[in-house]
Amino acid sequence: MSRTYKETDLYEPIKTLLSDQGFTVRGEVKGCDIAAIKDDILWVVEMKLSANLTLIYQAMERLTATDWVFVAIPRPRNARASNFALLKRLLKKLQIGLITVSLDSPSKHTEIIHFPTGNASKTTKKSASLRREVAGRMADSVGGSTKAKINTAYRERCVRIACLLEANGPQSAANLTKIYGCEKDAHSILKHNHYNWYVKVARGQFALSSIGATYLCENENEKLIIYYRMRANNTL
Repeated sequence: MSRTYKETDLYEPIKTLLSDQGFTVRGEVKGCDIAAIKDDILWVVEMKLSANLTLIYQAMERLTATDWVFVAIPRPRNARASNFALLKRLLKKLQIGLITVSLDSPSKHTEIIHFPTGNASKTTKKSASLRREVAGRMADSVGGSTKAKINTAYRERCVRIACLLEANGPQSAANLTKIYGCEKDAHSILKHNHYNWYVKVARGQFALSSIGATYLCENENEKLIIYYRMRANNTL
């Protein structure tokens, strides 16, 4: 019986391919299936189990952030099929790259069929936003996910503050920034309290709330929380 594949099955082989080339790779970044950074280069990959107009539209939209845009699909059984040849011609005309993954192979062989033909280094709000998001994440989310909770750089900063409050007691935003090296938006994070993980205990002083404590305990086996707990306790 043949296996039914999911879009997320494409992610790990592609991530491995790009990581082996020195890229920092993250999934589900600002609406992109994959964003990868190496030095000043930003690559974006959009994945689908079959080539369709939605995939093409998504890839064309990503060209506003970088010229290095790829689409990724499972490798067709007949690489010489006319439809696949037409797809390659279309993508080349649109200056979009193509990656294939042999999902039905144990090795999950991943190949860059052709590269994007544009090579300009764009500096736009979109590209800057993608770069900041990739740089701000320690943990990853699987690209192609539709229902899984996505880890974001903002969420990571909230987790770090929660772990610091758990380990060191009530703190001010100034202390979190100056003593523990938190981002400058610590004050905004505490003030808006998006996840209700903090509680104000005195003027300018915040502690971990019961909701925050429950979150940390219920997720203590997750790598992200273990990592920031170790940092908060100066064991990493």
